Amino acid sequence: FATDVANSRAAVMDLKTFTVKDMIEVPNTSGPHCAAFVTENTEYLFLPTRFSVPLGHQYASLDEYSEKYRGVMSAVTFDEKAQKLHIAYQVALPPWSYDLSDAGKKISKDWAVLTTYNTEEATTNLEINASQEDRDFIVLFNWKELENMVKAGKYDNVGGQKMIFPEKHKGGIYLVPVAKSPHGVDVTPDGKYFIASGKLAPLLTVFSFEKAFQAIEKKEFAGERNGIPILKYESVMEREVNPENALGPLHTQFDDKGMAYTTMFISSEIVKWNPETGEVLDRVPVQYSPGHAVAAEGDTVSPDGKYLVSLNKLAKDSYLSVGPSHPESMQLIDISGDKMKVIQSSPVDPEPHYGQMIKADKIKTIEVYPKENNNPDAVYNQKDARIVRKGNEVHVYGIAMRSKFIFDANAKRPDVIEVNEGDKVVIHLTNLDFDEDITHGFAINQYNLNMEIQPGQTNTIELPP
Repeated sequence: FATDVANSRAAVMDLKTFTVKDMIEVPNTSGPHCAAFVTENTEYLFLPTRFSVPLGHQYASLDEYSEKYRGVMSAVTFDEKAQKLHIAYQVALPPWSYDLSDAGKKISKDWAVLTTYNTEEATTNLEINASQEDRDFIVLFNWKELENMVKAGKYDNVGGQKMIFPEKHKGGIYLVPVAKSPHGVDVTPDGKYFIASGKLAPLLTVFSFEKAFQAIEKKEFAGERNGIPILKYESVMEREVNPENALGPLHTQFDDKGMAYTTMFISSEIVKWNPETGEVLDRVPVQYSPGHAVAAEGDTVSPDGKYLVSLNKLAKDSYLSVGPSHPESMQLIDISGDKMKVIQSSPVDPEPHYGQMIKADKIKTIEVYPKENNNPDAVYNQKDARIVRKGNEVHVYGIAMRSKFIFDANAKRPDVIEVNEGDKVVIHLTNLDFDEDITHGFAINQYNLNMEIQPGQTNTIELPP
């Protein structure tokens, strides 16, 4: 799963073919920056908005920001059989900005966490005005409880979406104070803790799910914000970790021994530490300013523990210049021993941003598409290539092979399509090269139409009238 922040979309990719199977636009939001975190058994994909906007994208003055704007979190389901994404419900959170997120594991599997900033609800000079308060919040929510609320009809209908308003539909959502401007929140592999860091604070905080559950049961709240109960920091905090001279902690990953690896944006390093004790075990410099990091299966209940990649936002002087925008870098780090070691650096596009690394043997790709004998658009024999007219709609059932097209096997020019001006033309092409890596493509100039046809695949492109 992946998110498209610029266009408020989410996509699902099939790792058998490495192709996108579905893409969904997420209403009432402005940029899901969470990197698409998924519950334990893919019950939900949660997509909180990066920026708050008025519901329905209706116009509202920034002078009405606190009253008219909302930071909506969407609960998205994935139908594996139909390979379709659907929005199950949304939650109208306060008008803050929502950053990275993570789903619980094991004892915390019914819960999820996401970070916030700009709880000041500032609307200008954000780097200054959105950093006034000493603390922002982590939103802690029980998705099963929210799911039951929706089943019980405890929601409003907003533009066709089932919308939970926390100030109106109580339960399942809590706020945990955290150092201001946290960038990431990460759940440990055992599901016992969640770790967050203030971008503008030197220390990291290890929070306990168990302590949070106890505080919720005892209703040990420090008031409310926008109708959402606030848990006391001291009630949920397990320990604070403050590596000497390390500045700008952002994102944390884990190894197979339960150790944590945190990017330090300002001091440009990766710090290795023990979440159970807070002891700093090692640190290694990177070039430069790492935002995110990705460890081998580092977001799972069983990390691999061999490698970590530092995703650096700046790489000045590291590579040949290509102009004002420099290549940034990903640096591969060996974390298999007690000491970390940078073993490779690679130039990448600007600001490498989040990722997942899984073992190659878990990816079972297909070499060619199997024949779909029941597919009416497929053509598996050259002589069956044909053009069929239905009124002013023309359907082409053709084939691609090395190195030619056949659209009409019986025509004088079998590789030519002739239609009338104003016709709607639908072209179905089957790649008859059932041979690994023999890919064909078909494009129509000046119409921004272009499709790929993999070996054995049938694909369709439509030329409007």
